[in-house]
Amino acid sequence: MAFQPNFSLSEVLAVAKIHPFYNREVKYPPGPDVIKATRQHLLGQDEEAHLLTQPLLWKRDLYSVIGRLIADQSPLNTFRQSVYTSTTGGGSNSKPLFFATDVHENRNHRAAFGRFLRTIGLIEQNDWVLTTHSSGELYRSLDLTLEILENAGASVLAAGHHMSPAAVVKLLTQYHINVLSGDSSQVVSMVHYISTLTAPERDQVKINKIIYTSEGLSPSQRAHIRSILGPEIKICSLLGSAEGGPYAASSPALIEAQSTGTVSYQDFVVDDRITKIEILPSTVSEDDADQTPQPLKNGEQGVIAQTSFTRLRNPVVRYITGDVGSLHELPDKARAIIPESDWKHMYILRLQGRDRRFSFEWNGCYFEFRNLDTLMNDAQFEVLQWQVILSKMELSKNRLLEIRVLSPQKETNSGPDRRALIEDRIRAFFQVDEAHGDAFRLTFVDSIHEFDLSTGGRKVVKFIDRFSS
Repeated sequence: MAFQPNFSLSEVLAVAKIHPFYNREVKYPPGPDVIKATRQHLLGQDEEAHLLTQPLLWKRDLYSVIGRLIADQSPLNTFRQSVYTSTTGGGSNSKPLFFATDVHENRNHRAAFGRFLRTIGLIEQNDWVLTTHSSGELYRSLDLTLEILENAGASVLAAGHHMSPAAVVKLLTQYHINVLSGDSSQVVSMVHYISTLTAPERDQVKINKIIYTSEGLSPSQRAHIRSILGPEIKICSLLGSAEGGPYAASSPALIEAQSTGTVSYQDFVVDDRITKIEILPSTVSEDDADQTPQPLKNGEQGVIAQTSFTRLRNPVVRYITGDVGSLHELPDKARAIIPESDWKHMYILRLQGRDRRFSFEWNGCYFEFRNLDTLMNDAQFEVLQWQVILSKMELSKNRLLEIRVLSPQKETNSGPDRRALIEDRIRAFFQVDEAHGDAFRLTFVDSIHEFDLSTGGRKVVKFIDRFSS
């Protein structure tokens, strides 16, 4: 992989010291002249960069600083000048986080990540990709996906999220598309639609690779995709955020087999010339702003912190992503594909999911999200998507708990009814009885559009709290 890091750790840390993300005494981010002088000052110095002395950066801190900088229209405010804008979040009643990246840094990052995808073999030059990613309302996943896959060498068609499933299938067959891309909700929705086609129509779809983003696919979702598109389908993934940009990728050709059953994870390949990932103890707290914890060893699970080497104007240093995972060495099967000269720069990030340090209350009890996630991932139920909604009952104003579930509709003349099994397990999990039955609602849906989707990326939000809003 012919790639040199845009910025060194010393440069990133030096700019962080004079940036309002990390120094509250600084009003505006440094301008290009100041950044240039800072970089030149580091030339020729044998100065060791001390990342571990840098305090952690939390999303709550970014909300405050970015909100102030966006509202300030002073010509001295460099944060509003020549930036690529993107948003993230907006689900579960949280405000979307706006992030600004230098326009040139952003293009260089996309080019570097595209070369990374080509190097690890996730994209080949004969790949034709159709992407259903969202765009508009400040959301940028469509143009991001198009550009990085084109930089990787693929030919890409922009379907977008407004195109109907029938129109998408028409494009898949008309242009002999072999790769379908979208966020995980969109991929599940498209595969679910393909499953409803007649056999001759389905046989015309020649997809051999899936590239999804956003939340991970559960074992049931993966099994459903393989049952419809064939057992040899390659299920790949890209990992990124508005703050750090794309920084990791997953392909079955590179990683060990994912665990089956109720506990799921996803392995991603990371290049340390693009980003550095640390795994920190789960005891870290945003209430202790000055803490500088030591990273855990490989194999130990904890909170993920990210430092980017592609962002300098608005640096991302030890940023708590909100995910949980562990680090591992590059497996032998990946070394068989990746050039030997790149091995020392690459490693595996095992992503376990979001940092769910909260539970929600209903019927006088607290329910842990991790336990509900385990139930929904039970392979026998084949749940493709689910959502929890807390709202107020009209008369009593008590909590109304609604669970929405999407599962395949398979006609069978023998065996127990799957939806009846799901309902029994969910009712047992939430301890639903006659006294509280009116405050509980289980809804089986037939389409991804029957869920409440996030306003920006049109993703299925797992938990929506209307009761507290």
